[in-house]
Amino acid sequence: MPDPNHDPNTEDAEQIAIAARVVLGLVRSLAENPGAVEMKALPFLLLEAAEERHRQGDYGAERMLCDWADMLREWEG
Repeated sequence: MPDPNHDPNTEDAEQIAIAARVVLGLVRSLAENPGAVEMKALPFLLLEAAEERHRQGDYGAERMLCDWADMLREWEG
């Protein structure tokens, strides 16, 4: 669930770029391999990427990826 106290307008540009690279890499992979991943698996792929960003100390990117995973799960709802 997104942090209600977090202001995305103050997110560090580097963290945004890191999260964007993760998502664009995933989009590229899906475009090159259509059908390789089911829609219901996408949130879990983002959460795995978020865990890696956490290990790397990229906490802003981790937060965004978790928020986006939550958004995808809501869309499936």
